[in-house]
Amino acid sequence: MCGRYANFMTEQELIDAFEIAVIADDARLAPRYNIAPTQEAAIVVARRDEGRSLELARWGLVPSWAKDPSVGSRMFNARGETVAEKPSFRAAFAKRRCLVPASGYYEWKTEDGVKTPYFIHTADDAPLAFAGLFEFWRDKAKGDDAPWLASCSIVTTAARGEMARIHDRQPVMLRREEADVWLDADSANDDLFAAMAAPEPELAWHAVGRDVGNVRNQGAELVEPV
Repeated sequence: MCGRYANFMTEQELIDAFEIAVIADDARLAPRYNIAPTQEAAIVVARRDEGRSLELARWGLVPSWAKDPSVGSRMFNARGETVAEKPSFRAAFAKRRCLVPASGYYEWKTEDGVKTPYFIHTADDAPLAFAGLFEFWRDKAKGDDAPWLASCSIVTTAARGEMARIHDRQPVMLRREEADVWLDADSANDDLFAAMAAPEPELAWHAVGRDVGNVRNQGAELVEPV
């Protein structure tokens, strides 16, 4: 799974790594070391007329048919194996795919009843591109003037190789070629599933302090080895 991650890239690093052409006016680009579900997250979407855009969405996907947005707190991850069929995710998988930029993510390894948090990142500290989905929702009871809520989910898959020693699930991490396929509105399902199954970037990880377990804690010290 992926229930906590960090994004401390600079604006220029995001632009260069994700070929971003447009940055939304409300996009917050301050370094963040402890992003949790229900918080706002930066996503990269492909607009046919404008190119790639960096935008904000609440982490925890709210389907357009949901009665209220609280359902999103349980939908921050989408299982890649069933994402094309699950009612909560299939419309977004078909039409609204995005990338979620990350510097790394946290996972907790349980050993002898003790949970230890790890920070997982690329071996060369290059940015990660999580496969994501996004949706738009608004309260129909409030009429056409109700504001739209943008929300997103991170797609996960079974842990691979050494990663399975930490947890049985992991986010789908796309290399540049697979990220292009993921963002292409015309990609067929077979191509999308092939992109999710492609080799991921080389990863590294280290144990970090338990302070990351409290979402109120922020700062670069959260990713430091202990």
